Amino acid sequence: MEGTKLNADKILVAYFIQKGKETSGSKKIAEQVVAALKGDGKDATEFAITPVEIYPEDKATFETVTRVEKESRTRPAIVDKVGKMQDYKYVVLVAPNWYDDVPMAVYTFLDEYDFGGKRVVPVINHDGTGHDKVRESIRQFLPHTWVTDGVGIAAASDDAAAVAEAISQLFMPSTSKY
Repeated sequence: MEGTKLNADKILVAYFIQKGKETSGSKKIAEQVVAALKGDGKDATEFAITPVEIYPEDKATFETVTRVEKESRTRPAIVDKVGKMQDYKYVVLVAPNWYDDVPMAVYTFLDEYDFGGKRVVPVINHDGTGHDKVRESIRQFLPHTWVTDGVGIAAASDDAAAVAEAISQLFMPSTSKY
């Protein structure tokens, strides 16, 4: 990213949502993060990581399809691209925990951009466990990026404190060589 000037005030809040769904836990959390950042006078932009294909409604079929995607490390096409990704220094990545990982479409998103020099805060919405495993998967996938500890938000919990913690990780002093 040599020669590229990063706007230290520009924050991307990228969240996963299935095509055809109007809302999700990840979208709700992303909206809370953006509202809190804008309330603090920060420049935050939302971006939906949406697979082109619609996942099956039937739970058993859905689980089969998504497990096969994970096992084969499939990169499903996503609907949109971030304009001027080089302008963002901070990325809050909000995604569900699917089988101790993020949905494969999130990796499609991560594949498409250079995250070197950026700070990524993973916010994983889950049903009880797995946040640490997901964070480590993201760290391994982005070895030249400072991926913070992030936060896990249980689907049934009040997430205001976790949102505040995620935001604080955006601006903590850097201890990363990236």
